[in-house]
Amino acid sequence: MQRRKLLAGIGGMATLTAAGCLGNEEQGTTLWHDFTEGEQDALEEQVATFNEGREDELNVEQVPEIVDQLDTAIPSGEGPETFAWAHDWVGTYYDREFIYDASDDLSIDLDDTFTDAAADAARWEGGVYGLPYAAETTTLMYNKELVDEAPETLDEMVDIMEEYHDPEGNMYGLSCPPADPYFISAFVQAFGGRFFDSETEDTHIDDDEFVEGVELLRDQIWPYVPQDPDYDAQVPVFADGNAPFAINGPWEVGGFRDGGIDVGLTSMPDIDGGDPTPYTGIQLWYFTTNLEDAPEEEVETAVEWAEWHSTNEDAILSNAENHGFIPVHRDYTDADDLGEDVAAFAETVSMGVQMPAHERMDQVWNPVEAGLEQVFNDQSTPQEAMESAAEEIRGRWE
Repeated sequence: MQRRKLLAGIGGMATLTAAGCLGNEEQGTTLWHDFTEGEQDALEEQVATFNEGREDELNVEQVPEIVDQLDTAIPSGEGPETFAWAHDWVGTYYDREFIYDASDDLSIDLDDTFTDAAADAARWEGGVYGLPYAAETTTLMYNKELVDEAPETLDEMVDIMEEYHDPEGNMYGLSCPPADPYFISAFVQAFGGRFFDSETEDTHIDDDEFVEGVELLRDQIWPYVPQDPDYDAQVPVFADGNAPFAINGPWEVGGFRDGGIDVGLTSMPDIDGGDPTPYTGIQLWYFTTNLEDAPEEEVETAVEWAEWHSTNEDAILSNAENHGFIPVHRDYTDADDLGEDVAAFAETVSMGVQMPAHERMDQVWNPVEAGLEQVFNDQSTPQEAMESAAEEIRGRWE
């Protein structure tokens, strides 16, 4: 599931051909997702277990470009009753009346069941608009055939990238979409800068601390990645064994290994004079406003699915062990018991800050990405690019 590829997609319009026939009356209770193949296989097995003995079965649909599809479907009263995505959509989808408050339908107590961060991620303006089932972030991955030991510092990582980087020979130092704010957040926020502050409701990308992070990104990350910053251009570089490192999320680990890459995971490396501070997310089963006028059995199915999936031991453990999902259920948060992959992601989560769910954050992603590309193309200095992006962002808010 290329989750962060779609950060800027909210507001886009697309046809619904990928989702097939979407009439809720015909479909019953429907779940949408955009998981990778391995995650999808696990999900379908879990849904089959959940559906056993149920009269109202939950239908599963894999929906590419899910952001655009939801933008079109929900206002039309079509689409799913529940879908999976990170928590940072809550504020925007609340404002757009896309999501349903299930406070009165739940049989579990969020605070007793989930970590504080996970419980808070499901809430907005006094309501509960989904249930959390995993935490996620991006972390450093390395090809064990090329790298004997994971680097502890960024300087060590740069030395190894320098050793392998040879674009003419189709080798690169790193696979990472360098202009995607989510993927490079650990670097640009390393000196105390932040994309957005929910308390001040303002962006801080034009602060000196953030600009210093952009300079670090320009000088020590950009020189070692393929010059096409697009996600789809970056991933194959590591998948084909043509880079020692990748920065990516748990959704790609299975695919890398299935392709024959001996992947090691580690936390983000130490940064001289700063602290790597990646964005982290909480994955939710959202409840959509299609439930407001739905038959009672469909409300029950959507809510009971979210409760079952987020609390079922087999689902939690298999998702952790096979897909690197970091448990957020209080009974399963000891990452040391869940394998090296989860431990690495959990360590990076502990370094990070949670993505703001504020609706204004929607307007931050695209201008920052455009500004970073200007910096990489020597069209602007980091200071100029971030000041211009901040001006554009604030103008969008007016």
